[in-house]
Amino acid sequence: MNVRVPSLVLGLIISGWGFTAPNATKPKNDYNITISYELGMHCTGFDFSYCCVLPPYNSIQSQVIKTAKGPYDLPQLLGSDPEDPTVLVDGDKRMKLEYGHVDNTYSEGAKLDYWTVPYDVNGDGKYGPDENVGNAYWTHLYVYQDLKGSNPKRTSKDKEKQRVGIEIPVPLDNGPAGAAVPSPMKGGHLHYSGKEGTIVFTKSPVLDNVPIVLTNPGIWEALGLPLTPFSDSTVTKNPLSIVESDIHPYQEAWVRLVDAETGKPILDSHSGEPVEFIGTNPIDVPNCSNCHANDNANGDKYPLYKREFAFWKGLGASDYIAGLKATSISILQIHDAKHGTDFIAQYDPDSRALNNRLGRDPVLCQKCHADNVIGVLESKGIAEALTGNKVSGDIPLPPLSEALHYAHQTNRPMPDSQGRTGTCAGCHPAHRQDGSLDSYPITPEGKNRYADADNRDTKGGCFASRDVHSNPGKDKDGVETPEHLNAVGQWLQANVSKIGNGEGGKGLWCTNCHNQLSRELYQRDRITHAFRQEGETLRDKSLLEIAKAIGVSEQALIENYLDPKVVPDKNGRDSPAKSGILLTWSKERMVPDIAVIAMQGAHPLIHKDEDGDVNVTILSADPKADPESLQLIEEASGAAAVSYEAASHGRDYWLSPGEPHCADCHAPPFVEGQGGVAFPINQPGKYSLMRYSKGHAGLTCQACHQSIHGLFPVTPRVDTNLQAGTAVQPGRQPWTAQVRFLSRDQRQRRAQIGGGLDLEGQENRGRLRCRSGLDARQCTGFGRQAPPLDECGFSDRTFGNPSVSRVLIWNGVIHHEIQVYELLGAVAGHSDARTGSSLGHGGRS
Repeated sequence: MNVRVPSLVLGLIISGWGFTAPNATKPKNDYNITISYELGMHCTGFDFSYCCVLPPYNSIQSQVIKTAKGPYDLPQLLGSDPEDPTVLVDGDKRMKLEYGHVDNTYSEGAKLDYWTVPYDVNGDGKYGPDENVGNAYWTHLYVYQDLKGSNPKRTSKDKEKQRVGIEIPVPLDNGPAGAAVPSPMKGGHLHYSGKEGTIVFTKSPVLDNVPIVLTNPGIWEALGLPLTPFSDSTVTKNPLSIVESDIHPYQEAWVRLVDAETGKPILDSHSGEPVEFIGTNPIDVPNCSNCHANDNANGDKYPLYKREFAFWKGLGASDYIAGLKATSISILQIHDAKHGTDFIAQYDPDSRALNNRLGRDPVLCQKCHADNVIGVLESKGIAEALTGNKVSGDIPLPPLSEALHYAHQTNRPMPDSQGRTGTCAGCHPAHRQDGSLDSYPITPEGKNRYADADNRDTKGGCFASRDVHSNPGKDKDGVETPEHLNAVGQWLQANVSKIGNGEGGKGLWCTNCHNQLSRELYQRDRITHAFRQEGETLRDKSLLEIAKAIGVSEQALIENYLDPKVVPDKNGRDSPAKSGILLTWSKERMVPDIAVIAMQGAHPLIHKDEDGDVNVTILSADPKADPESLQLIEEASGAAAVSYEAASHGRDYWLSPGEPHCADCHAPPFVEGQGGVAFPINQPGKYSLMRYSKGHAGLTCQACHQSIHGLFPVTPRVDTNLQAGTAVQPGRQPWTAQVRFLSRDQRQRRAQIGGGLDLEGQENRGRLRCRSGLDARQCTGFGRQAPPLDECGFSDRTFGNPSVSRVLIWNGVIHHEIQVYELLGAVAGHSDARTGSSLGHGGRS
């Protein structure tokens, strides 16, 4: 995501200063358009002819801000025509949001084998229209009427469901919403998610119609684009000749305002240029071939990969493409040998077929393994997976995330000299935009390049050496703000990150966030106000208090939870009973609770629907709700909280209870919003995920900070597109907001917000200046009297406007808690979770 000028900055006040802003002047832009995405890095293969772990799925998520026009005006978030979610309305103006990617206008064909790969979607033994992998991947998702969660018949009958990929086929080069909400790679317009968000349903083992909120309310989106990391100009050559250095993981997205009727660009009244903004959309290819296309993973026991490699080399393929093909055969042969499957039983190494030499449909992992990341909540049982027959008492297969991470971490932990696992960067992609493979974290032979050094020395990665938490130059590249850390964060800063400590700090590693501690903290939360962190929580406690609460010693907390290391056995494998890393993926670990359900005696009260599917009854989505206080339904004898493990074979992976949170390390207000809107992805009384969090009058956290794994400021040498947001480009404006707050006791007080607002010293205290020389009033339209504020706490004064409710002073710096009552045409308040138009950092989401 990348910007020139911020539009929602209402002011910055240092505690104890009076502040009188001069008369407001006109903002620099008519509109600002934010561009972000759900995750800091998506990864997928691009050849689905044999197998693949994840489908392609990148989204563009935007918000459109109409800037303030006068001293008592406020910026506005713009929504859509209620009858047409593609039409943006600003008074009597009707506009649309075109989108695309620079030099990346298509996928299927030279870049992607997905829709052209046949797959028997309906299982009738024939290939009909739309029966391909591009449709087969999504058949577990369904709607009844629309993408708003509507179910007018209040039914769960299978015959009423419109399944993605079957009744709603996914067109070529489109996102999985298909014809319902087209998201083409080229020629499309963003859709508005409205007050409800974008919602589909899926099925869990114990409940039909589980809602999956794909996009937060109040977002303009292009959903699930099949984006690849290959530019159009790269693949003008023979696709078989693609090499690894052709991968460009940080694709440049653009969004442009056009007239809804004519399609002509909307011109900015200041510059005369089209209103168009750019941002980053990250997509990369994992490193499976570094181990599976050689003897590292195969040894002498699994030789078929060599035949596949030779076949493609004979056709003139590059070593990279031939290695990807060979990797698929290696993975399937090893899986057959270890788990009794028959994926390669009909594989013919002498076949001359150019698409599939397996003699069967491609292997899609989620057809057997649950995987929350794409909404598959139900695994097949072991017997069913092997025989095709359902058996009473069958044991479900482990979720895909657990199976992959546990196996690879156990067998290939690849520690560096600090003992931290190298498997994260060994499997997850780490390509750079410049195509250089210099110092790539995993060698072509599948070894950790930093085995005798430090994993964090890598020069590229989806997180490492990119994200602010791994950016040694973060205090020079655009932040320079106190971290506002709790006890966990303070320990990590002092003992792991060390950035800013004068010790040549290198930042955090993956396992400092992705560990069991995040779940332990989450389970014990019952937050009543996320922003102020009110309610029950361990997050404001000392390490000793946290350790006692979760039942371990303080030393064990540090060694197994905060900075877990590989514990190698005599064969170099990680040790399941001792490794804190493996605890994160262990079957035996604690899984947080999902909800309170109705009980009948010692068992859940269940009902069966018309199709015989089992359904429990949820009494409260708040898992900390007192069962005694809940109204029981007929037949229920009681109520009890149950874990995610009881509700989904995907357990808690990739959901809010199973993921790290800003609030794990940071003190309020540097925390996520409160959950509940996207249940069961997040929950009431708990911290949400960042991608579902909003603050500052409904602006998403990602709008300014970017997404997890790519939080700004990124390192310039890795994510060049996002870093370009610090520069102003005529016509195409990058959207990046960067925020600097220096603590009160520093001699030079200044703040830098968005395009770079500087406040230097007390002599300038009544005037905010942009780097460009313009007053802050020209960025924000803010030109009103500001009252003096207390040293620490809240002010209920309104800055001359009733739309502004309160301001939090934190360490002498304002962090506004803005409540806009007329936003998106809806009334928003502290408790309005749907619009997201409330509070500042930590508002409900």
